[in-house]
Amino acid sequence: MKTFSLKEQSLKLLSPEIISLISSVEEKKGLTFALPKKKKLNRLHDLSKRRSVTSSNKIEGIEVTKRREEQLFLENASAETKEDYALLGYNKALTYMMENYKYLSLEESLIKDLHYMVYQDYSPDFGGKYKVFQNYINSYDSKGNYIETVFTPSKPEDVEGHIGNLIWQFNDAASNPLTNKLVLIFIFILDFLCIHPFSDGNGRISRLLTTFLLLKFGYSMDEYYSLSYLILEHQDEYYTSLNLSDRKWHENDNDPTPFVHFHLLRLIEGYKRIGYILEVSDMDGKCIDKVLRVIKDYKLPTSKSYIEEILFEFTRTSIEKALSELLGKKLIGFVSKGHVATYTTI
Repeated sequence: MKTFSLKEQSLKLLSPEIISLISSVEEKKGLTFALPKKKKLNRLHDLSKRRSVTSSNKIEGIEVTKRREEQLFLENASAETKEDYALLGYNKALTYMMENYKYLSLEESLIKDLHYMVYQDYSPDFGGKYKVFQNYINSYDSKGNYIETVFTPSKPEDVEGHIGNLIWQFNDAASNPLTNKLVLIFIFILDFLCIHPFSDGNGRISRLLTTFLLLKFGYSMDEYYSLSYLILEHQDEYYTSLNLSDRKWHENDNDPTPFVHFHLLRLIEGYKRIGYILEVSDMDGKCIDKVLRVIKDYKLPTSKSYIEEILFEFTRTSIEKALSELLGKKLIGFVSKGHVATYTTI
């Protein structure tokens, strides 16, 4: 019989390595305190939020073109395809959660509400309802052919009890000052994924809940740099950590360490990127000087979207003008041209 022991697992996971990673997160956490004082901060927040929407969906194979993304989020285009509805539904749920997390609690109703918002405009009868048939986590080859079942989640008849117990366990453990909240959050998310309560959308809901819980406990990185984007960048490592941590889950003998370890590394990486954004923002010089520095620092071919991410205080027009001037002075050159042009120093 499956039981949950989040408090005990959280304490058990505090190995020297995990404690070191937690300390690194805590040390860098203060970087976000300086951000609200920055001018034009909304541009950085909007970019992070949009990246969370597109990245979380892309992890599940739901993707639109860059141009379509701009139409949906910058030009307020109406949804036409299943992919459009998926992105806009996720954006609705993420917006609701980010605007109201201070007033919300981790409850079963919140989990169902987030799922309903994701599907509300495309399949309202499906949204917010637990699965009625057994689902499976399968592996496939590069051509989409089934290989094997790698994990069998909770049975449909067990979902309500498992979710209710898991939420109670989390809130009880969170009230204990000895429980590390970061470790607790990621153990909770792992258990949620193993329960897999919905027929579809479990991965996306897990990332919405991750963002919610991190914000709730004072880790505001996601407001400025998307954790889902970082997970997408390390997608293979993410699934490896999940597969390692869900082994013997049904027997109450799984080890959440790989999953927790992976997410702590992503938080550290995100805070480091925020630190770099602040460093470049605070340096003396005009837009052209900062664009050149970003291209030099990146080492690899640099896209305009990456430069916009770092130089959030400048408009796209200013960055494009700086790129044109640098090309004219032959200080940078094209690696590739077109809509997804990339640049490097000469």
